[in-house]
Amino acid sequence: METDGATPSAFLDIATNLLAILLIVTLFALAAPRQRDEGASQLPARPSAGPHFVEPQRERFPPFSRFYFVLADRVAIWDQEAVVTALTAAPDTRSGATWQGRFVWRPEPLVTRDIDTFQLEFRLDREAILSRSPPWSAEQTERLVDELAQDAARDRIAPVFVVHPDGLETFVPIYERLQTRGQRFRWFTQRPDEPVLIGRHVAQFTHYGLYW
Repeated sequence: METDGATPSAFLDIATNLLAILLIVTLFALAAPRQRDEGASQLPARPSAGPHFVEPQRERFPPFSRFYFVLADRVAIWDQEAVVTALTAAPDTRSGATWQGRFVWRPEPLVTRDIDTFQLEFRLDREAILSRSPPWSAEQTERLVDELAQDAARDRIAPVFVVHPDGLETFVPIYERLQTRGQRFRWFTQRPDEPVLIGRHVAQFTHYGLYW
């Protein structure tokens, strides 16, 4: 008798649940076309006319560097091959000179990684540059900018300008032309009595390249 009495109640619960499901499905079916029509009637967003911020891109491998000394109406490329040749000829001395100046090579012992880290110090001979390099001109600026563009496209080389205080006026036109043409370069000022320091260390292989 208990089973017979519970059967009508169970069927009533099932019918109620089915009716609720049908109502929910009907509501969704009626609401979907309305939302689609309202979305289609909205005007597209207007493009912003404000300035856009372009984030500099980091590079795993930055471009190769080529150094230029700028001083007193002179622009001279640093002949790094001459330094390498002098080191190769006398590797045990770890120091020497080229016609552009003197250098000291400081190799560092391998510590945790198989990377031959080192630091090279170069002191420019200003008198030699002034006596052997011709005065700079506007034509040479245009020629240099064209050559730098070719070097960047062909060999992925970017210039680094070491500017002495008396070379700032000479460097301004070069800076402006490079900026106008969108070429990549670096520059920094340096006192005549300061050495140029370059080297190789572990972070150059484990971190992203610096911004250019």
